[in-house]
Amino acid sequence: MRIRRIIVQIVAYTLYAIVAFLVFLYVTFPYDLLQQRLVEWVSQAGVQLTMARLRPAFPPGVRTSDVRLVADQLSPNTTMVHIDTLRVQPEWPALLSRKMQVHFAAGLYSGHLEGEVRYAHVEGAPLWDIKARFADVDVTQYPLVQTDDKAFIRGRLSGEATVVLTGDGQMQDGAFNLRMQPMALAGAPGWRLQLQREIACDSLQGELKTTSRQGGNVLLTCQGKDLDIEARGTVGWKTPLLDSQLNLRWKVRSEEAYKQERDLLAVLVRKRPDRRGELLFGLQGPLRLPRLGI
Repeated sequence: MRIRRIIVQIVAYTLYAIVAFLVFLYVTFPYDLLQQRLVEWVSQAGVQLTMARLRPAFPPGVRTSDVRLVADQLSPNTTMVHIDTLRVQPEWPALLSRKMQVHFAAGLYSGHLEGEVRYAHVEGAPLWDIKARFADVDVTQYPLVQTDDKAFIRGRLSGEATVVLTGDGQMQDGAFNLRMQPMALAGAPGWRLQLQREIACDSLQGELKTTSRQGGNVLLTCQGKDLDIEARGTVGWKTPLLDSQLNLRWKVRSEEAYKQERDLLAVLVRKRPDRRGELLFGLQGPLRLPRLGI
């Protein structure tokens, strides 16, 4: 009986020492250095990452807030992404196999973002494999769809994204699937087509598949009452971003609901709709100033 008590005490003290050691490492981990390295890795070529101070989180991980990705490619100090809260948790068993895998969850424009990041060497080359799912994101809060503090796109966005990055942060492959129900589009200042009212879609769906060399393939569909909009084509990525080249073919159909807007668009592209009220045209050129054509 006494031997059993001694064994139990030894095991208890050993577990206590291990837990105390892990807690010590958890609390004294150099979070400031980790944040500095992360900011330096992301901030390059006109892109700047800022965030509040990293803090420990339970279960073991880190948390932060007010994460901003600022880019000068569009206009000076333009916030491309603003994450309200972010929590990252490592997958500890993966570390034993010399791989890094973390799960993350974030608050994004009144919606939710979650996913996982894996880092491993594939055929001797370091790769980052990122998979994310987002839901109920309020598009009106995104700064790039706002002019004079008023959004020209309204809706709640959901979807999935898969991105593979090289060790130096260059995108190798990417796939994005987007859904928005419902969606409303209003004309923004500077548009060649000035809308008299909002264009409403009961459902909006989009797909983008892209590679570092071949650019991206785009598919966008919008369906509503007596309304059908479809866009297919490619986008060639360039730096700065607004120099990226578009090559899209658009199909717009509306018999009565948006006949006025369709006819105005027909005047701009110098082409008449067919008997079904369908109008076909192209959109080519740089992202900063694309041109309409047949």
